[in-house]
Amino acid sequence: MKKQLGGIVAAAVLSLAAGTASANTLTFQGVIFTTTAVDSDTLELTIDNALAATGDWTGIQYLKSFELKDIGSISSATLAGWTYSANELNAHGCSGGAAGGACFYTTPATALSNHMVFDIDFTGTLDFSAPHLKVEFFQSLTQSKATGSLLSQTIPSVPEPQSYALLLAGLGAVGFVARRRKMR
Repeated sequence: MKKQLGGIVAAAVLSLAAGTASANTLTFQGVIFTTTAVDSDTLELTIDNALAATGDWTGIQYLKSFELKDIGSISSATLAGWTYSANELNAHGCSGGAAGGACFYTTPATALSNHMVFDIDFTGTLDFSAPHLKVEFFQSLTQSKATGSLLSQTIPSVPEPQSYALLLAGLGAVGFVARRRKMR
């Protein structure tokens, strides 16, 4: 019986490890930022609820630039319709010293919607576990400086719901076997 219980526990742990996918999510001033590793060199950035932003982002209408860093050693990056820069994002766009990340900008700024998805292809040695995101929003196309706070935060990893479901199923199986064993 001990071997059976050990086998179930091992199977549950392996299932959880194999099926664990994680996304990184951050909510700042009502805007939800999510990064998900699509594969080993592609990162998906999703921006939700931007038109309902709060705080000093209230009224934002455009995304001018954003930067992802702390994701490894990047030699190049590609995002359709955007220009890649190795410079750091500051209050005046992608300029300044090298950031060790990827800064993207577009001219003119792109109009916001409440659900925007960006698939970014990288070249380099990559680790998408805890990306640092910087974002520059504008209220109008004539601005030269970002509206409100220039977001600069690490997006923490959050296990996806199926990971919790697998964990609970494994714990339930362990509990079932333990209870049957105790009843004998």
